[in-house]
Amino acid sequence: MKKSSMEATAFRTPLSGISLNKEAESYLKEIIQNLPQDLSPDRPGYYSHETKDLLLKDASERLALYLRGCPEPINFEDLRSGWNAVIVDYHRQNNWNYPTQPQKPEKKITQDQKIFKELFSYVWMMMRSLILLKTVVYYYGMHTATDPGTYHTVMLYGALLLLLANMVHFIWKKSRNSSADKN
Repeated sequence: MKKSSMEATAFRTPLSGISLNKEAESYLKEIIQNLPQDLSPDRPGYYSHETKDLLLKDASERLALYLRGCPEPINFEDLRSGWNAVIVDYHRQNNWNYPTQPQKPEKKITQDQKIFKELFSYVWMMMRSLILLKTVVYYYGMHTATDPGTYHTVMLYGALLLLLANMVHFIWKKSRNSSADKN
């Protein structure tokens, strides 16, 4: 599940018992898209992932509390004025005193992203060795076969040495990563 869809679900949960008309539903999607800008800190720093989750829940609950006083189904104007009241209160009340941290929090990556990141290095290694280095080896190999001069022979052995060094470096790097993961 994407991060934005998880945020949307978390934001919509307190609003689930409130019926919205079509325009209000469309505006709610726009609100969810703009949450990072609307609920950004006024002071220097960044919110941690946990603080962001609490802030989303708090903002959603405040909006739901405001909307419960409006006649249902909620229309666009009621939702807009409710969200404006929540945002104004957020900024006037010093970001509801949510703490910030000086450094940006690390991105949360999903298991699929971790797998892709791990596999990409293998695919990149394969592409380098298959396309780039093999082409150079074949080129100089053909020239060495037709004209066994010193230049072509040295270039052929240099390409083979580069191919071997590339493979050894890749294996060494991957073995160090796997031993570091075990510790």
